[in-house]
Amino acid sequence: INRVLINDKIFQEEMVDYSPRSREDLIDNLIDWISEATTDKEIMKSDLKYLMGLKDEYIFSSISTNDYISKSDDEETFNEICKEILKLNEGLKK
Repeated sequence: INRVLINDKIFQEEMVDYSPRSREDLIDNLIDWISEATTDKEIMKSDLKYLMGLKDEYIFSSISTNDYISKSDDEETFNEICKEILKLNEGLKK
């Protein structure tokens, strides 16, 4: 974020509700999961359509739900998450 290396501990220990993910990787995963799923296919299809409609290379994915935050769709929330991660990262340096 802003060319700052982020400590993986922030995401491994779930210090924030979102983790940065490659949009393409999320799409690939959803395609695999949809083909194997016996339930929740409609939710996954809806997520897939949403992600395919975005142009962002990276987005934030919720660690507990199927919520996604992209800069192109919700810049204010996206920036708030970035600031939270940067603040946590700075705190880990101390």
